[in-house]
Amino acid sequence: MRSSGLAAILLVAGATVGMAQQTASVPQSANGDETTTVIVVGSRASQQSAIDRKKKAKTATDSIVADDVGSFPDRNLAEALSRIPGMALQRGETGEGAGVNLRGNSNDLTRVEMDGMSVTGGGFDLANATDGGGRGSDLRELPADLIKSIDVVKGNTPDLTEGGLGGSVQIQTRTGLDFKKPYFSMRVSGERNSLSQRWSPDINLVASRKFFNNRLGVIFNLSTTRKLNDSHQLNNAGSSNAQGYARAYDFDNSPNKTFQFNPSTVSGVGATDPVASWALATGTGNFNTLSPLEIVTRSANAKTKAECLTALPLYTAAELNTISAGSNNNNRRDAQAQRISEQVTCLNQWNDYSPASVRDVNLTQYEKRISADIRFDYRVNDNLNVYLKYQIANRDQEDIRRNRSRGGIGSTFSTTPLVTNTNIAVGTINPVTPITGFYLFNAGMPTGSVALDSTLAGSNVQNSFPYYGVGVNVVPGSYKVDANHYLTEFDFNNGSIFYDNIRNDQVWQNNYLLVGGNYKKGPLKIDFQASRSSGTYSRYDKRFSLQIPYGTGHMEVQESGLWSVEYPANFNPDDWSSTVPMLAPTGTAQQQAEAALYSATVAVNYSPLMSENGEKAAKFDLTYRLPEVPFLKLFKTGVSYRNLENERWGGGGYTPVPGVNVPTNTLRGNIRACENQATTTAANRCVYGYVPNALTGTNFNHGQETVTRAQLLSLYQNSVESFDGAFMPGYEGVEGLSLWNTIDVEKAFNQMAGNVNMNFDCMKVCTGSDGKLYAQPTNRTFETITAAYYMFEFEQKLPFNMSFDGNFGVRMVKSEVEGIGTVAVSSIRKIISTPANPATDWNATTGNTRVTTTTLRRPISIERSYTDWMPSYNANLWLIDDKLVLRYNWSKSVARPSPGKLWPAGECSVDERIEDRFDEGEEDLDMTCSTFGNPDLKPYRANKNNTSIEWYPNRDSSFSLAYFRQKVLVGGPETVRVTDQPVFTGTDEVDPITGRKLSDFLFTFNTYKNGEGYVMSGWEFSSKTAFTFLPWYLRYTGADFNISTNDSKGRAGYIDPITGDSLGVPSRAKYFANLAVWYDDGKTNARIAYQRRDRVFSCVSACGRNVEGVYAFPNQNPNNFVRLPYNPGEAYYTKEYAYLDAKVTHKLSPNVELYWEGRNLLKEANIQIGSDARGFVDQEYQWAASYGGRRFTVGFVYRN
Repeated sequence: MRSSGLAAILLVAGATVGMAQQTASVPQSANGDETTTVIVVGSRASQQSAIDRKKKAKTATDSIVADDVGSFPDRNLAEALSRIPGMALQRGETGEGAGVNLRGNSNDLTRVEMDGMSVTGGGFDLANATDGGGRGSDLRELPADLIKSIDVVKGNTPDLTEGGLGGSVQIQTRTGLDFKKPYFSMRVSGERNSLSQRWSPDINLVASRKFFNNRLGVIFNLSTTRKLNDSHQLNNAGSSNAQGYARAYDFDNSPNKTFQFNPSTVSGVGATDPVASWALATGTGNFNTLSPLEIVTRSANAKTKAECLTALPLYTAAELNTISAGSNNNNRRDAQAQRISEQVTCLNQWNDYSPASVRDVNLTQYEKRISADIRFDYRVNDNLNVYLKYQIANRDQEDIRRNRSRGGIGSTFSTTPLVTNTNIAVGTINPVTPITGFYLFNAGMPTGSVALDSTLAGSNVQNSFPYYGVGVNVVPGSYKVDANHYLTEFDFNNGSIFYDNIRNDQVWQNNYLLVGGNYKKGPLKIDFQASRSSGTYSRYDKRFSLQIPYGTGHMEVQESGLWSVEYPANFNPDDWSSTVPMLAPTGTAQQQAEAALYSATVAVNYSPLMSENGEKAAKFDLTYRLPEVPFLKLFKTGVSYRNLENERWGGGGYTPVPGVNVPTNTLRGNIRACENQATTTAANRCVYGYVPNALTGTNFNHGQETVTRAQLLSLYQNSVESFDGAFMPGYEGVEGLSLWNTIDVEKAFNQMAGNVNMNFDCMKVCTGSDGKLYAQPTNRTFETITAAYYMFEFEQKLPFNMSFDGNFGVRMVKSEVEGIGTVAVSSIRKIISTPANPATDWNATTGNTRVTTTTLRRPISIERSYTDWMPSYNANLWLIDDKLVLRYNWSKSVARPSPGKLWPAGECSVDERIEDRFDEGEEDLDMTCSTFGNPDLKPYRANKNNTSIEWYPNRDSSFSLAYFRQKVLVGGPETVRVTDQPVFTGTDEVDPITGRKLSDFLFTFNTYKNGEGYVMSGWEFSSKTAFTFLPWYLRYTGADFNISTNDSKGRAGYIDPITGDSLGVPSRAKYFANLAVWYDDGKTNARIAYQRRDRVFSCVSACGRNVEGVYAFPNQNPNNFVRLPYNPGEAYYTKEYAYLDAKVTHKLSPNVELYWEGRNLLKEANIQIGSDARGFVDQEYQWAASYGGRRFTVGFVYRN
C-alpha cells in the first residue's frame, strides 16, 4: 500500500511538470481572433504571490499566501504549514495538527515568529516536563484569519534570529495601512465531528479603517471557536503505549528461542564494568559480578534453558562467604539476588510475546479558543512609519479520558514453601504453587527472587532464594501461539472491568505587545522593534476508578492486530451492585468476629501543574544600499536583545524547618465503605466521615473518607455518565464495539468531603502546619540573549545574460543562562520506639519499610554563559535571467535545549539503613538522588547546507529540486545515570535530622548531557502551476505537488537492541508528500488536498521508563532504563498515513460566499506499530490505534 500510494502521487506530479512545459500563453478562441480572459483572483493570485516570494528570497524559502482576508487555506496554521515541502505535521490524539517538524527537526527546534516577535511556547511541554520542554510553539493558539503570508526559511542569513536548527517560520499579519478603503468581514461556521456528531461554532470578525487623511490605519480581529475534539482509542502496548508486547511467560515451551541476545549491541557507560562489587571478607580486594557484556554474551551462547543455569549457576555458600557479610548478611543476599536476575535474563529468550494490557479510551477534548488583536499603523511622514499591536490568544480545554480495561493477563508468585526465620540452605529453590484461578507456567525455572532470614533463631542472616515458576491466570489448553512466538488467543480467569477516568482541565493564556517602526530615506532604511510576550498555563487532573469483577473471559487478536475481549454471557457491565465487595476480616476467629467489615479503598487523586513564561525583546536593523560600489549591492547590520523567563510549579510540599510542614498539592486521598457486623465491638465500630492526614507530614491536605456501603454505591450510581452508539464508528477492523457507561469524575468528586483542597490556592504560596505562609518550591530559568550581525548583499552580471548574486555575513550570539531549582534533602530514619514495640519498630525482614522521612528543601542557582559565531553565505547563479537559478546556502545554526533540562532541581535521600552499612565498612554504597537538570547543557549546534535548482517558466508556475544536509555537531540532551558522585563535597549541607555532613556520602542520580552528533540529509521536489493554457473551464485549474525525503546517520540515533540495526533519529519521516488540485474561476473555488507521510520512528520500548519486564542493558540508545533482569525492547513507530481534505467556496454575490470543508475523508487513524523484525504471522502488528473521526464544516463569509 505504501509504494502504490506514493507511485500515484509521483505519476500526477510527472503529468503536472509535463503540462507546465507547454506554452503558457493566453489561450485563444476557436476562430483565433479573440482572446479568452483568465481572471487572476483567489487561488491563482495567492499562488503567484507565493512563487514571487520564493524567487526573491535571500535564502532557501517556501511560502504560503492567503487567498484573501480571512481566507487562509487551512483554519489550523500547523496543518497549513504541512503543505510546504520538508514540513511534516505532528497530529494529536484527535487528529488535529498540533506541531510541525521541519526537515526532521522537532517542533522545539523550529523557531516561530509572528510580525518579528517570538511566538511563546504553549506551556504544556514546560509544565508537564515533556521532551519539548517549553520551546515548541503550539500553532493551534494562533488565529488564521488575519494571516497575510507565511515564510518557511530553511537556510540562514545573519539577520535571521537564531533558534531554529532546521529553519524558522515567519508569519506576517495584515497591517492597518494595507486597505485602500474601510473594510469589514464576518465569517460564521459550524463544525461537526463524525464521532460525537455535535456541531460547534467558529466566528471571526475583521474590521479596518483609516483616519487623519489615511495616515492612521487601524485593524481589529476577533476569533472565537468552540472545538469539540473526540478520539476513540484501542491500546495494546501497556504503560503509555511504550511497553509493547511483553515477554514474561513461556506459553509454547518451544525449544527454540523467541529472540537471541546480541552482544555487539552492548555498549556505553558500564558495559564492561561489573554490575556490582563488594569487599572481600579478607579485607583486601573486591568480589566482582559479571559485566553487562558478559551476562549478555553467556545468555546468547546458551542454546537451552538448562545451559542458562549452567552458564550462570547460583553462588555456593563457599563463594558467598568470601564476600564481606555486611549488615545482616545483606551483601551476600544482594550478590545471590543478582545472579538469579542474570539467570532470568538468559531465560527471557524463551518467553513468548503477549499483550501487556488492553485498554479502550473514549476521549473528549472540548475547548474554547479566543484570540483578538488590534493594530495601529501611523505614517508620521513620507519617511517614517510606526506601529503598535496588542494580541491575546487563550484556550480553555476540558479533557476527559475514560479508560476501560476489559481484562487480561495477570500473575502472582502465589504460595511458596520457604518461610523466613527458618534454617534454609544456600541455593534452595522456592517452587511456586498457584492459588485458585492461576496456573503454573515457566515450571522448573527461576522467575525471580525473594530475600529471607535463613536462620531459625539468633541473628538475622539474609539470603536470596529463587522462585521457580509463576502463577498466571491463563487457562491451560485454551491458548494458541503462532510460529513467531506470539500469543494469539486465550481464556483467562479473575477477569474484571476496570474503569479509570481522568478529568483534565487546562487553561492557556498568552499576551503579545509589539511596538516598532521603519524609516526610509534614500539608500538608508532603519527598522526598529520592541516586544513583550507572556504566557501562563495551568492544569489539573482529577482521577477516579471503579472495578467490576466478572470471572472468566476470552481474548483473541483480530486481523487488524487489535484484541477482542469476550465476557461471560450472563455478565452485565452496567450492574454495579458488585462494585463494593466487603473484604473478609483477618486474624483469629474472635478478632474476625469483633471487627468491622471494610471495602477496598478507592483512590481519589488530584494533580495540579502550573507554568509561566515570558519574553522581552528589542532589535534594531540598519540597511544601506550601495549603488556606486562594484559587486556589493547592500550593507546591513543590527543588534538584538532577548530576555526569556520560564517558571514551573508542581505538586510542592516540603519541610522548611524541622517540625514545620508545608502541604503538597498532589493529593492522594481515598474513600472506602464500612459496615458493622452484629458482633462488632464498640472499639472497632465504623467511624464515618472525612479524616485528613496528620500535620506531621506534608499530606495533611488530603485524607480518608469512610461511608456506608449503600452510600458508596449511591455515589457511583449518582455519577453515571451514559453513552450509546458505536465505538470507533466507520473505522475498518473495529466493527461491533459500543461505547460504555462510566463514572463522571466531576460528579463523583462533588459528592465527597475530601475535595475541599482540590484547587490552585496552594500552588505558589501555602499555609504551613505552623499557620505561617511559605512559598512553594519552583523551578526557573532566566536566559539573556544578545546578538549582533553584519551582512553584505552582492550582485554581478555575467556573460550570456547570466548573473551571480547572494549575501554573506556573520551573526554573534551571547547567551547567559541562570537555572534556579529546588534541591530537597530527605532523611530516612528507622522507627525505633522507646520502649521497643516489635509491631511497629524497624527490622530487617518484615519491617524493613518501617521508616520515617523528613524532607528539607532549599533553592539553588547556577549561572552559565556561552558565545556562538554563526557565519552564513548564500550564492545564486541565474542561468536564465529571472527563470532558472542554481542556489547554494551554507550556515551555522544553534538552538537552545529545553528549560526543563536546565533546572538544577532534584531530591537526594540519606538513608539510615544504608548509612549503618557504610559505617560498618561496606564499600561502593551510594545514597540516591532523583533526576537533576544540568545548566551546563550546551545549545544544539549544527552546520547545514542547501543546494537547489529552481525553474520559473511563468508567473503561475515554479519547479524546484533541493538537496539539504544538516550536520549536528552538538546533540540534544540525553539522560545518563551517574554513580559514586560526591554531590555535596565542598558544601556545608547536613542531614536535616542528624546534622551529619552530606559530604561523607556518595550519590547515584540521573542527569542530562549533550548527545552525540548526527547527520540528516534529504531531497525536496516542489511544483506549482496554474493550467491557464487548457481550454474550457480547465483553464481555471491548477495543481501543487511536493515530496520530501529524509535520511539520518550517526551515533546519536537509536539502534534495535536485538538486531543491532540502525533506527535513526526519532520524529523523522523518510518521506512526506502533498498533492493539491484546485479550481478558481472567481466565483467558485474548490481544492482537494492529499497528504501522505511515511511511518515515523518514535522510540525503543520502554523509552527510558521504569517498566518491569522491559529493562535494557547498556547500549547507545539515548533513552534507556538499565536494570536486571535484561529483556530488551523494540522499535515502535507511528504508522504511515494518507489524509484527504477538501474545501469548496461559492460566491452568492460580491459580498457573500458559502463554503464547505471536509477533513480526514479517508478515515485515517493515528496508529502505533511495532518493529518490522517482530510481529504476528497472520495479523498486523498494531500496538495502538487512535481515531479522531472525520470533520465537516459549513459556513458563510460576508465582506464589504
